[in-house]
Amino acid sequence: MSTKTRTGKLETKHAQVFQDLRDRLVSGEYQTGQQLPSEPLLAHEYGVAYMTIRRVITTLVEQGLLYRVRGRGTYVAEPPSVDRLPSLGLLLLRNWHSIDPFYFPPLVSGFVECAQEMGYQVHLADRSEPLLELLRFNELHVQAVACVMLEHDDLKDADDLLDRGVMVVAINNYGGLRRVTSVSPNNRKGCYDATKMMLDLGHRDFVFLAGPRLNLDASERRKGYEAAIREAGSAVKSSVIVETGFMEDAGYAQAKELVRRGTLPTAVMAVSDLPAIGMMKGLQEAGVSIPDDVSIFGFGDFRLSAYMNPALTTVKMALDQIGRRSAEALIAQYRGGRIDKVVIECPIIWRESVAKPRS
Repeated sequence: MSTKTRTGKLETKHAQVFQDLRDRLVSGEYQTGQQLPSEPLLAHEYGVAYMTIRRVITTLVEQGLLYRVRGRGTYVAEPPSVDRLPSLGLLLLRNWHSIDPFYFPPLVSGFVECAQEMGYQVHLADRSEPLLELLRFNELHVQAVACVMLEHDDLKDADDLLDRGVMVVAINNYGGLRRVTSVSPNNRKGCYDATKMMLDLGHRDFVFLAGPRLNLDASERRKGYEAAIREAGSAVKSSVIVETGFMEDAGYAQAKELVRRGTLPTAVMAVSDLPAIGMMKGLQEAGVSIPDDVSIFGFGDFRLSAYMNPALTTVKMALDQIGRRSAEALIAQYRGGRIDKVVIECPIIWRESVAKPRS
Protein backbone atom coordinates (compact mmCIF):
# COMPACT_ATOMS: atom_id res chain seq x y z
CA MET A 1 0.00 0.00 0.00
CA SER A 2 1.21 3.52 -0.74
CA THR A 3 0.06 7.12 -0.46
CA LYS A 4 1.14 10.42 -1.98
CA THR A 5 3.40 12.81 -0.13
CA ARG A 6 3.13 16.61 -0.26
CA THR A 7 5.47 16.59 -3.26
CA GLY A 8 3.19 14.19 -5.13
CA LYS A 9 5.55 11.21 -4.87
CA LEU A 10 4.24 7.80 -3.97
CA GLU A 11 5.44 6.68 -0.56
CA THR A 12 5.04 3.25 1.04
CA LYS A 13 3.70 2.72 4.56
CA HIS A 14 7.19 1.59 5.57
CA ALA A 15 8.71 4.86 4.30
CA GLN A 16 6.01 6.93 6.02
CA VAL A 17 6.49 5.24 9.38
CA PHE A 18 10.27 5.32 9.07
CA GLN A 19 10.33 9.04 8.32
CA ASP A 20 7.85 9.91 11.07
CA LEU A 21 9.60 7.88 13.76
CA ARG A 22 12.99 9.16 12.68
CA ASP A 23 11.72 12.77 12.86
CA ARG A 24 10.42 12.13 16.38
CA LEU A 25 13.80 10.77 17.47
CA VAL A 26 15.77 13.61 15.88
CA SER A 27 13.41 16.29 17.28
CA GLY A 28 14.01 15.06 20.84
CA GLU A 29 10.47 13.81 21.50
CA TYR A 30 12.21 10.71 22.86
CA GLN A 31 15.18 11.45 25.12
CA THR A 32 18.56 9.71 24.94
CA GLY A 33 18.39 6.48 26.95
CA GLN A 34 14.57 6.41 26.98
CA GLN A 35 12.93 3.10 26.20
CA LEU A 36 10.79 3.07 23.08
CA PRO A 37 7.25 1.57 23.22
CA SER A 38 7.24 -2.10 22.24
CA GLU A 39 7.05 -3.02 18.57
CA PRO A 40 3.46 -4.37 18.87
CA LEU A 41 2.38 -1.10 20.52
CA LEU A 42 4.06 0.96 17.78
CA ALA A 43 2.44 -1.21 15.11
CA HIS A 44 -0.95 -0.52 16.71
CA GLU A 45 -0.20 3.22 17.00
CA TYR A 46 0.72 3.52 13.32
CA GLY A 47 -1.88 1.06 12.09
CA VAL A 48 0.63 -1.12 10.25
CA ALA A 49 1.77 -4.74 10.34
CA TYR A 50 4.22 -5.84 13.02
CA MET A 51 6.86 -6.70 10.39
CA THR A 52 6.69 -3.15 9.01
CA ILE A 53 7.59 -1.76 12.43
CA ARG A 54 10.23 -4.45 12.84
CA ARG A 55 11.92 -3.35 9.60
CA VAL A 56 11.73 0.33 10.58
CA ILE A 57 13.29 -0.32 14.01
CA THR A 58 16.03 -2.45 12.46
CA THR A 59 16.94 0.34 10.02
CA LEU A 60 17.01 2.94 12.82
CA VAL A 61 19.27 0.66 14.86
CA GLU A 62 21.60 0.33 11.85
CA GLN A 63 21.70 4.13 11.60
CA GLY A 64 22.71 4.42 15.25
CA LEU A 65 19.55 6.24 16.38
CA LEU A 66 18.35 3.28 18.48
CA TYR A 67 19.94 0.32 20.21
CA ARG A 68 18.49 -2.96 21.44
CA VAL A 69 19.06 -4.57 24.84
CA ARG A 70 18.39 -8.30 24.72
CA GLY A 71 15.39 -9.22 26.81
CA ARG A 72 14.58 -5.63 27.73
CA GLY A 73 13.65 -3.64 24.62
CA THR A 74 14.77 -0.82 22.33
CA TYR A 75 16.29 2.42 23.58
CA VAL A 76 17.14 5.84 22.15
CA ALA A 77 20.83 6.18 21.36
CA GLU A 78 22.90 9.34 21.55
CA PRO A 79 22.38 11.08 18.18
CA PRO A 80 25.38 10.54 15.91
CA SER A 81 27.14 13.68 14.68
CA VAL A 82 27.38 14.26 10.94
CA ASP A 83 31.12 13.59 11.10
CA ARG A 84 30.43 10.10 12.46
CA LEU A 85 27.96 9.13 9.73
CA PRO A 86 29.32 6.67 7.14
CA SER A 87 30.23 8.39 3.88
CA LEU A 88 29.34 7.66 0.27
CA GLY A 89 30.74 9.37 -2.81
CA LEU A 90 29.04 10.40 -6.03
CA LEU A 91 31.44 11.06 -8.90
CA LEU A 92 29.95 13.31 -11.61
CA LEU A 93 31.09 14.85 -14.87
CA ARG A 94 33.07 18.06 -15.08
CA ASN A 95 30.76 21.12 -15.02
CA TRP A 96 27.78 18.87 -14.42
CA HIS A 97 25.72 21.81 -13.10
CA SER A 98 25.69 23.46 -16.51
CA ILE A 99 25.99 20.53 -18.94
CA ASP A 100 22.34 19.52 -18.75
CA PRO A 101 19.92 21.16 -16.30
CA PHE A 102 17.42 18.32 -16.72
CA TYR A 103 19.63 15.21 -16.47
CA PHE A 104 21.84 15.64 -13.42
CA PRO A 105 19.73 17.48 -10.77
CA PRO A 106 17.02 14.77 -10.35
CA LEU A 107 19.64 12.01 -10.44
CA VAL A 108 21.74 13.71 -7.75
CA SER A 109 18.68 14.55 -5.63
CA GLY A 110 17.42 10.97 -5.75
CA PHE A 111 20.82 9.61 -4.73
CA VAL A 112 21.39 12.09 -1.89
CA GLU A 113 17.84 11.83 -0.48
CA CYS A 114 17.95 8.04 -0.40
CA ALA A 115 21.41 7.95 1.18
CA GLN A 116 20.44 10.45 3.88
CA GLU A 117 17.23 8.57 4.65
CA MET A 118 19.35 5.47 5.25
CA GLY A 119 21.76 7.33 7.55
CA TYR A 120 24.65 8.13 5.20
CA GLN A 121 26.29 11.41 4.25
CA VAL A 122 27.20 12.04 0.60
CA HIS A 123 30.27 13.77 -0.83
CA LEU A 124 29.98 15.01 -4.41
CA ALA A 125 32.98 15.28 -6.71
CA ASP A 126 33.44 15.85 -10.42
CA ARG A 127 36.03 14.99 -13.02
CA SER A 128 37.59 18.46 -13.25
CA GLU A 129 40.83 16.99 -11.96
CA PRO A 130 40.15 13.26 -11.67
CA LEU A 131 43.18 12.26 -9.61
CA LEU A 132 42.67 15.05 -7.07
CA GLU A 133 38.99 14.20 -6.75
CA LEU A 134 39.77 10.54 -6.15
CA LEU A 135 42.35 11.51 -3.52
CA ARG A 136 39.73 13.77 -1.91
CA PHE A 137 37.46 10.75 -1.52
CA ASN A 138 40.37 9.00 0.20
CA GLU A 139 40.93 11.91 2.60
CA LEU A 140 37.22 11.90 3.54
CA HIS A 141 37.38 8.14 4.23
CA VAL A 142 34.85 7.41 1.49
CA GLN A 143 34.82 3.66 0.95
CA ALA A 144 31.99 3.39 -1.60
CA VAL A 145 31.41 5.56 -4.68
CA ALA A 146 28.74 5.70 -7.39
CA CYS A 147 30.24 6.80 -10.73
CA VAL A 148 28.13 8.38 -13.45
CA MET A 149 29.25 6.67 -16.67
CA LEU A 150 28.33 8.53 -19.85
CA GLU A 151 31.30 7.67 -22.06
CA HIS A 152 33.71 4.75 -22.35
CA ASP A 153 36.56 6.94 -21.05
CA ASP A 154 34.74 7.15 -17.70
CA LEU A 155 35.69 3.51 -17.09
CA LYS A 156 39.16 4.62 -16.04
CA ASP A 157 37.86 6.48 -12.99
CA ALA A 158 35.85 3.47 -11.86
CA ASP A 159 38.86 1.20 -12.32
CA ASP A 160 41.13 3.64 -10.44
CA LEU A 161 38.73 3.59 -7.50
CA LEU A 162 38.57 -0.21 -7.56
CA ASP A 163 42.39 -0.34 -7.57
CA ARG A 164 42.36 1.78 -4.40
CA GLY A 165 40.04 -0.70 -2.69
CA VAL A 166 36.92 1.48 -3.01
CA MET A 167 33.54 -0.16 -3.68
CA VAL A 168 32.00 1.07 -6.92
CA VAL A 169 28.52 1.19 -8.44
CA ALA A 170 28.23 2.39 -12.05
CA ILE A 171 25.33 4.67 -12.87
CA ASN A 172 24.80 3.47 -16.43
CA ASN A 173 26.35 0.45 -18.09
CA TYR A 174 29.86 -0.54 -17.05
CA GLY A 175 31.73 -1.93 -20.04
CA GLY A 176 35.01 -2.80 -18.33
CA LEU A 177 36.53 -6.11 -17.32
CA ARG A 178 35.82 -5.92 -13.58
CA ARG A 179 32.74 -7.14 -11.77
CA VAL A 180 30.87 -3.91 -11.09
CA THR A 181 27.27 -3.37 -10.09
CA SER A 182 25.42 -1.13 -12.55
CA VAL A 183 22.15 0.81 -12.42
CA SER A 184 20.96 1.94 -15.84
CA PRO A 185 17.88 2.95 -17.80
CA ASN A 186 16.71 0.51 -20.47
CA ASN A 187 17.64 2.95 -23.23
CA ARG A 188 17.64 0.43 -26.04
CA LYS A 189 14.20 -1.02 -25.32
CA GLY A 190 12.71 2.43 -24.68
CA CYS A 191 13.79 3.68 -28.10
CA TYR A 192 12.85 0.38 -29.76
CA ASP A 193 9.35 0.53 -28.28
CA ALA A 194 8.90 4.16 -29.37
CA THR A 195 9.99 3.41 -32.94
CA LYS A 196 7.82 0.30 -33.07
CA MET A 197 4.84 2.36 -31.96
CA MET A 198 5.44 4.82 -34.79
CA LEU A 199 5.66 1.98 -37.28
CA ASP A 200 2.41 0.55 -35.95
CA LEU A 201 0.77 3.96 -36.49
CA GLY A 202 1.76 3.74 -40.15
CA HIS A 203 4.91 5.87 -40.34
CA ARG A 204 7.39 4.75 -42.99
CA ASP A 205 9.58 7.84 -43.49
CA PHE A 206 11.90 8.62 -40.53
CA VAL A 207 14.62 10.97 -39.39
CA PHE A 208 16.49 9.98 -36.22
CA LEU A 209 18.30 12.74 -34.31
CA ALA A 210 21.18 10.76 -32.84
CA GLY A 211 23.55 11.74 -30.04
CA PRO A 212 27.36 11.48 -29.96
CA ARG A 213 28.58 8.00 -30.90
CA LEU A 214 30.81 7.74 -27.80
CA ASN A 215 27.95 8.52 -25.40
CA LEU A 216 26.62 5.34 -23.77
CA ASP A 217 23.00 6.50 -23.56
CA ALA A 218 22.97 7.75 -27.14
CA SER A 219 24.57 4.55 -28.44
CA GLU A 220 21.97 2.34 -26.77
CA ARG A 221 19.04 4.46 -28.00
CA ARG A 222 20.39 4.40 -31.53
CA LYS A 223 20.65 0.61 -31.39
CA GLY A 224 17.03 0.40 -30.27
CA TYR A 225 15.88 2.61 -33.14
CA GLU A 226 17.94 0.69 -35.71
CA ALA A 227 16.65 -2.67 -34.45
CA ALA A 228 13.02 -1.61 -34.92
CA ILE A 229 13.72 -0.20 -38.40
CA ARG A 230 15.63 -3.32 -39.37
CA GLU A 231 12.76 -5.55 -38.28
CA ALA A 232 10.32 -3.51 -40.39
CA GLY A 233 12.45 -4.25 -43.45
CA SER A 234 11.21 -3.06 -46.82
CA ALA A 235 8.13 -1.48 -45.26
CA VAL A 236 10.33 1.52 -44.32
CA LYS A 237 10.70 3.93 -47.24
CA SER A 238 13.39 6.10 -45.69
CA SER A 239 15.46 6.17 -42.48
CA VAL A 240 17.97 9.00 -42.12
CA ILE A 241 20.22 9.24 -39.06
CA VAL A 242 21.69 12.65 -38.20
CA GLU A 243 24.08 13.21 -35.30
CA THR A 244 22.75 16.29 -33.55
CA GLY A 245 23.82 15.86 -29.93
CA PHE A 246 21.63 16.51 -26.92
CA MET A 247 20.78 20.22 -27.08
CA GLU A 248 17.92 22.28 -28.53
CA ASP A 249 19.99 24.33 -30.99
CA ALA A 250 21.10 21.23 -32.87
CA GLY A 251 17.52 20.05 -33.36
CA TYR A 252 16.51 23.56 -34.41
CA ALA A 253 19.32 23.76 -37.00
CA GLN A 254 18.39 20.35 -38.41
CA ALA A 255 14.75 21.44 -38.78
CA LYS A 256 15.88 24.44 -40.86
CA GLU A 257 18.01 22.14 -43.02
CA LEU A 258 15.11 19.74 -43.63
CA VAL A 259 12.86 22.63 -44.64
CA ARG A 260 15.55 24.06 -46.95
CA ARG A 261 15.93 20.72 -48.70
CA GLY A 262 12.19 20.16 -48.88
CA THR A 263 12.60 16.59 -47.61
CA LEU A 264 10.32 16.36 -44.60
CA PRO A 265 9.77 12.92 -43.05
CA THR A 266 6.49 11.96 -41.45
CA ALA A 267 8.25 11.07 -38.17
CA VAL A 268 11.21 12.49 -36.24
CA MET A 269 12.65 10.36 -33.43
CA ALA A 270 15.08 12.15 -31.12
CA VAL A 271 17.77 10.87 -28.76
CA SER A 272 16.58 13.40 -26.16
CA ASP A 273 13.67 15.74 -25.49
CA LEU A 274 15.85 18.82 -26.03
CA PRO A 275 16.74 18.32 -29.73
CA ALA A 276 13.13 17.19 -30.24
CA ILE A 277 11.96 20.53 -28.85
CA GLY A 278 14.44 22.40 -31.04
CA MET A 279 13.15 20.47 -34.07
CA MET A 280 9.57 21.30 -33.12
CA LYS A 281 10.27 25.03 -32.94
CA GLY A 282 12.20 25.08 -36.23
CA LEU A 283 9.46 23.25 -38.12
CA GLN A 284 6.67 25.36 -36.64
CA GLU A 285 8.45 28.56 -37.66
CA ALA A 286 8.41 27.23 -41.23
CA GLY A 287 4.66 26.62 -41.07
CA VAL A 288 4.89 22.86 -40.59
CA SER A 289 2.03 21.47 -38.48
CA ILE A 290 2.86 19.08 -35.66
CA PRO A 291 1.64 16.33 -35.62
CA ASP A 292 -0.46 16.73 -38.81
CA ASP A 293 2.56 17.07 -41.12
CA VAL A 294 5.34 15.64 -38.93
CA SER A 295 5.15 13.63 -35.70
CA ILE A 296 7.92 14.20 -33.16
CA PHE A 297 9.04 11.77 -30.45
CA GLY A 298 11.47 12.68 -27.65
CA PHE A 299 13.36 10.75 -24.96
CA GLY A 300 13.69 11.67 -21.28
CA ASP A 301 10.33 13.14 -20.24
CA PHE A 302 12.02 16.29 -18.96
CA ARG A 303 9.63 18.51 -17.05
CA LEU A 304 9.18 21.14 -19.80
CA SER A 305 8.09 18.50 -22.36
CA ALA A 306 4.53 18.37 -21.04
CA TYR A 307 4.21 22.17 -21.42
CA MET A 308 5.15 22.41 -25.10
CA ASN A 309 2.51 23.17 -27.72
CA PRO A 310 1.76 20.49 -28.68
CA ALA A 311 2.90 18.56 -25.62
CA LEU A 312 5.80 16.27 -26.50
CA THR A 313 5.30 12.52 -26.69
CA THR A 314 8.40 10.96 -25.16
CA VAL A 315 10.06 8.03 -23.41
CA LYS A 316 10.32 8.44 -19.66
CA MET A 317 13.75 8.18 -18.03
CA ALA A 318 13.13 8.12 -14.26
CA LEU A 319 16.35 9.86 -13.22
CA ASP A 320 15.34 10.32 -9.58
CA GLN A 321 14.64 6.58 -9.39
CA ILE A 322 18.00 5.81 -11.01
CA GLY A 323 19.66 7.95 -8.34
CA ARG A 324 17.77 6.24 -5.51
CA ARG A 325 18.40 2.73 -6.80
CA SER A 326 22.10 3.56 -7.22
CA ALA A 327 22.30 4.66 -3.58
CA GLU A 328 20.47 1.50 -2.47
CA ALA A 329 22.84 -0.71 -4.50
CA LEU A 330 25.91 1.08 -3.12
CA ILE A 331 24.68 0.82 0.48
CA ALA A 332 23.83 -2.87 0.00
CA GLN A 333 27.41 -3.42 -1.17
CA TYR A 334 28.79 -1.34 1.71
CA ARG A 335 26.86 -3.58 4.13
CA GLY A 336 28.34 -6.73 2.61
CA GLY A 337 25.61 -7.63 0.14
CA ARG A 338 25.65 -7.50 -3.62
CA ILE A 339 23.34 -6.48 -6.46
CA ASP A 340 24.79 -7.33 -9.88
CA LYS A 341 22.61 -5.23 -12.18
CA VAL A 342 19.56 -3.00 -11.95
CA VAL A 343 17.71 -1.99 -15.12
CA ILE A 344 15.11 0.79 -14.91
CA GLU A 345 12.39 0.47 -17.54
CA CYS A 346 11.62 3.43 -19.82
CA PRO A 347 7.89 3.58 -20.62
CA ILE A 348 6.28 5.66 -23.36
CA ILE A 349 4.51 8.86 -22.27
CA TRP A 350 1.82 9.54 -24.86
CA ARG A 351 1.03 13.19 -25.53
CA GLU A 352 0.02 15.38 -28.49
CA SER A 353 3.07 15.59 -30.78
CA VAL A 354 2.44 12.18 -32.40
CA ALA A 355 -0.38 11.07 -34.71
CA LYS A 356 -0.96 8.77 -37.67
CA PRO A 357 0.61 10.06 -40.90
CA ARG A 358 -1.63 11.69 -43.46
CA SER A 359 -2.72 9.23 -46.12
